[in-house]
Amino acid sequence: MDFTLNSEQSMLRDSARRYLAQAGGASWQGYADMGWLGIAAPEDAGGLGGGMAELAILTEEMGRALAPGPFIDGAVLATRLVDRLAASDARGALLQEMIAGTRRLVPALYEPGIRYQLTPRTHAARVGAGYRLSGTKVLVMDGAAADGLLVTASLEGGVGLFLVDREQPGIDCRTYRTVDGRDCADFRLDLTIPADRLLSAKALDAVEDALDEARLCLCADMLGGMDSAIEMTAEYLKTRTQFGQKLASFQALQHSVADLFIDADSVRSSVLRAIPAFSRGRVERQKAVSACWVNTFETAKRVTGMAVHLHGAIGFTTEYRVGHYLRRAIVSERRFGDVEFHLERYMNG
Repeated sequence: MDFTLNSEQSMLRDSARRYLAQAGGASWQGYADMGWLGIAAPEDAGGLGGGMAELAILTEEMGRALAPGPFIDGAVLATRLVDRLAASDARGALLQEMIAGTRRLVPALYEPGIRYQLTPRTHAARVGAGYRLSGTKVLVMDGAAADGLLVTASLEGGVGLFLVDREQPGIDCRTYRTVDGRDCADFRLDLTIPADRLLSAKALDAVEDALDEARLCLCADMLGGMDSAIEMTAEYLKTRTQFGQKLASFQALQHSVADLFIDADSVRSSVLRAIPAFSRGRVERQKAVSACWVNTFETAKRVTGMAVHLHGAIGFTTEYRVGHYLRRAIVSERRFGDVEFHLERYMNG
């Protein structure tokens, strides 16, 4: 298979790299102005209809730039869920608002005490013309800044997905920052919502499918971070002097950087192998994504950790950029299932 970027993909990569370097990570509206919020949305809703290759290219550049904000959660995972599950009369309007950046939705999928299981303890019960939602959702990226939450809840006979307005009474929000400095929130839900806020009563398969897309995007994000950390380390060794010589002149350090490059390249191969799996069966896709996840995060922690080590004491400071790649890898590994979870999924798939 030819993995060479076509002209449009090359333009996407180059423009994203320039924009993120100049804008310092940019804003949600900036992403909308660039058209990035529409990459995962279908053309019939005003989106660009991009596939996994385009999403991986963009998220790789975001990882390189340490871009803040929940792009993967809001512009990939949430967009895919609305596209696949919302009723036809609501789908187009919701997607158009999300593409324009005027409505920010983030998924609320995970709960305390059940690790990465997607069958929720949050319960939805029919009450009159609506539903009563009760439960707790955790680790919602940028949840406090969102306009709405896409909440999974158990219904009789399945798992439903509900659209919940962020400011509606009955929502208790606790905000905090993760180790890598990103905003996160936990929610306690005890509220009644209209029946038309149920996007789907059979949402579990669509959630699994969309999560795999988000997982591969996060692997691409890690790849971009590794590449940047390696570039920073190589440049640092060329300028730092020790014992009267540039550190880059020591053969052992040259070999260390070469090993980092080889390790990162193995992750690139894993991402490229996983992209075509999205056009095949679910089992093959899940195995490809989990294999990519395990290789990516075992490698990312090793590569970014060694990059910090080779910088010496300055690499551990919060003011210096290279340490943030390590922190991002540590937090990201636990976003959509850790290495142990994906090893088990791969073995049992």
